[in-house]
Amino acid sequence: MIPVSRAEVVRGLDAAVISGLGVPGQVLMELAGRGAADAIQRRWPVGPVGVLCGPGNNGGDGYVVARWLSLWGREVRLWAARPPATPDASANAALCASMGIPIHSEPGDALRAAAVAVDAMLGTGQRAAPRGPILDGVRALSSCGAPVAAMDLPTGLDADTGQRLSEACVQADLTVTFGRHKPGLLCEPGATLCGEVIVIDIGLELARVSSPELLTPDASILQPADIEAWRPQRASSDAKWDRGHVAIRAGGGAAVLAAHGAFRAGAGLVTVLAPRSEWASLHGLWPEVILAEPRDLHPRRHDVLVIGPGLGTSAAHAEEVRALWQGFAGPLVADADALTLLAQERPTPGGVRVITPHSAEAGRLLGVPRAAIDADRFAAARSLAAGADVAVLKGPNSLIEGPAGTWVVPVRCSALGTAGSGDVLAGLIGATLAQVPSPQRAVAVAAWRHAHAGHAMPPMGTASDLLEALRVS
Repeated sequence: MIPVSRAEVVRGLDAAVISGLGVPGQVLMELAGRGAADAIQRRWPVGPVGVLCGPGNNGGDGYVVARWLSLWGREVRLWAARPPATPDASANAALCASMGIPIHSEPGDALRAAAVAVDAMLGTGQRAAPRGPILDGVRALSSCGAPVAAMDLPTGLDADTGQRLSEACVQADLTVTFGRHKPGLLCEPGATLCGEVIVIDIGLELARVSSPELLTPDASILQPADIEAWRPQRASSDAKWDRGHVAIRAGGGAAVLAAHGAFRAGAGLVTVLAPRSEWASLHGLWPEVILAEPRDLHPRRHDVLVIGPGLGTSAAHAEEVRALWQGFAGPLVADADALTLLAQERPTPGGVRVITPHSAEAGRLLGVPRAAIDADRFAAARSLAAGADVAVLKGPNSLIEGPAGTWVVPVRCSALGTAGSGDVLAGLIGATLAQVPSPQRAVAVAAWRHAHAGHAMPPMGTASDLLEALRVS
């Protein structure tokens, strides 16, 4: 996993290394700037470079970048929004001056004919909209036509939430972030504004000597090795009942997609629970899927229950959802209509419970507008998990909140924005819960497979194409 930390925590780690261990701040700045310069040189190896520096240590990083690129033979032009205001930034600005790197009076002059532009104006401490000379720099970057590399995060972006501080925000092609990944680089619009993200190790893990409590991340980005280690383990002697029996309490096409998703996750048996009068509406249901009446649900027979897709929101359904949420002994996955009903009243859960809301459903569950969810997705995920064992906040870079903390599925796939995609995910989660002992790991495996299968869908694909893509994910 890749650790993710809020800006305040990263600043604390930085201070712990400098004050607690005596490592000079200029050394950390050198590591950051040298690493960023190397990343820029590898991606854009030729042509002039324009570097826009702010007055703080983010600007100091920019001066280090300018110095190294100049040493490597690049033509470098500097612009300073204001004079350096920290000792480390001042020292590196002086080194640039001693090397004869020109400092221009206007940002546009520094960026003229640049092959790459460097945004080193404001770092993780920014909380207010860019103004004055900084705003001039943002506008110059927006109009220069060159690709932009941002130091730590684009100027005008909140490091913790990924929200614009105003309309004036840098659009970067590459963000070189220092020490730890930042939450705001994983949430829209920040995830788009930052472009590709590279994390540069500047030695913040040394803080474990003086301030080990700061090393606990606010979230972790899942990696392929994590998922491979948690995938269901099967023996050659396994029979169908060893792979889990998933019950799907749902209706219509959504029930079909959820049932098929459960099979794609390796379930040995899948039963759709629906009134006999609705069976004829389950078009395309594979013959492997068992049909039964809702009253046939039994915890000794059914290992996991998925409830909600296409179910309906009548008073009778509300009573049924609340009764099963409270009374079903096995793991239960609540999705779609079940979430709408649980938003009205959520009783005490009777077993392992997983909820899978998108932003609008999360807003209903928490009693806030959808915009409030999107304004701080990490905070929303933590709040959602207060009423469930594991909460999945779906969307670009889906968040999985559970006992082990916040996990990020690092995939943004617009192909998944199609009807039925969430129903498939609900079935995937249900079947994986039946096969993986840890609920949070089971959810992570299912969400990872779902997200990556989206990239294998054909253009303009549907949820049925997603099911086909899952055969090889």
